[in-house]
Amino acid sequence: MLATMLLAFSASFTACSDDDDDDTVDIREQAVGNYTLTTTLYVEEDGKLLPFASELAELNEALGIALEEDAFKYTGTATVSKSGSEKILVSEDDTDGDQWTLSKIKEAANGFIFDVDATTFHEVSFANYSAYHIEGETTNYGGGYISPNKKLEFYVYTTMEEMLDAVLDDEDQDNLIALLIAAGYTEADAEEDAKQKVVFEFTLTKK
Repeated sequence: MLATMLLAFSASFTACSDDDDDDTVDIREQAVGNYTLTTTLYVEEDGKLLPFASELAELNEALGIALEEDAFKYTGTATVSKSGSEKILVSEDDTDGDQWTLSKIKEAANGFIFDVDATTFHEVSFANYSAYHIEGETTNYGGGYISPNKKLEFYVYTTMEEMLDAVLDDEDQDNLIALLIAAGYTEADAEEDAKQKVVFEFTLTKK
């Protein structure tokens, strides 16, 4: 009888333990789903983010090129899923498999915050850009998810040099350089601008 009671107690304890495990909440779960996506480009100047087009306003005037802010804003859709036991994947639909990995996920008021893993797409290197701030936190993060709004937002950056190398072939780059020189652009200007950060802001809203 003692052996039977011990077995029953053991079974009961195991069942309770399993229930406790099942009660563990995965904070990532709230973000899983399908989203609309808006991507906006900025440049960093003196620690501030300026719209990409407005930063080029002076150059546009010199070259006679009209660039609107909407030219540097893209819309689409994305899928958010869990990856392993600690990360999240943001997969851009209608791309060549572009995926962003969100890590260092930390619970916060009304959702969670995170950083973005460095990655390379189309020969362009991207890294986490800490521009996301949430009330109650003393540190900025790469992004966050706000549960009541069902909105996920994050930031990454590359350099002006890498971006131009990716979107312009050698001939186009030579033509651009010739135009810049004609507009009074100097080699020192070029070296400074090559290092300038181009920041991508991703705003996702759950469908």
